Amino acid sequence: MDNYDYYAEKVLTYLPLVILSVIAVVLLLPNSRKRFLRIQASLPTSKIKSLAMGLVEIQGKLIMKEPLISPVSREECIGYYYTIEDVTKDKEGRNSYSTIHKETQCNVFQMQDDSGIIEIHPEGIELIFIKETNISYNGQKRYKETLLKSGQEMLLVGAADSRNGEAFIRKDTGHKLLGITTVSGISIWNKYQPLLRSFLFTCIIILILMILILSK
Repeated sequence: MDNYDYYAEKVLTYLPLVILSVIAVVLLLPNSRKRFLRIQASLPTSKIKSLAMGLVEIQGKLIMKEPLISPVSREECIGYYYTIEDVTKDKEGRNSYSTIHKETQCNVFQMQDDSGIIEIHPEGIELIFIKETNISYNGQKRYKETLLKSGQEMLLVGAADSRNGEAFIRKDTGHKLLGITTVSGISIWNKYQPLLRSFLFTCIIILILMILILSK
C-alpha cells in the first residue's frame, strides 16, 4: 500500500510536467501554418500596382481563368483542398475521424484590388483558415472540400516575381511559403492571438507552480 501511495504521488507530481512538455512541443514545433501566420503578421498589405519584388502580402478578389471541377460537389472552382477520412464509432456511439487522403489542386488564377490585377502561380499553395465548403458521407467515409471560387475576397502571402516584364506571385522558395486565407479569418486571428498567447503563458505558469508545490 505504501508503494502504491508512493508511485501515485510521483505520477501526480510529474503529470503536470508531462502536460507542460506536450504543450511546449506543440507550440514550438514548426509548420507551414505557423510560418504563414508569423510572416503575415509582420508584412504590410501592398497594392498590386506598386508591388516590390520579394515576399509580399496582397488582398483582393479572386478571378478564375481555367476552372477545376471539385471532387465532392462537382462545382467549378479555381482550386480546392480535399480530404477523405475514415469514420469510426466508439462504445458510446461518438464518431472519430482519421485522414487517409488529402490533396490540394489549383489552377493559375488572378487577384484584383483597386489598383490592378496580378496573376498567381499556385504551385505549392496552402489554404489556411478557410472553412470547408462541402461535406459528404458514404458508408464509413467522410469527404470534405474547401473551395477557392471567383469573387471571393482573400489575403495572399507569396513572392512577387516578374517574367518578360509581367509581374506574378509564386511560392517563396526561401520561406517555403505561398498561403491564402480569408480576410475575415485572419482579422479574427490577429485580434485574438495575443489573448491566446497570454492564456497559454498563464497555463504554463500554473503548471510550473503545481509541479513545485507537489514536489515538496
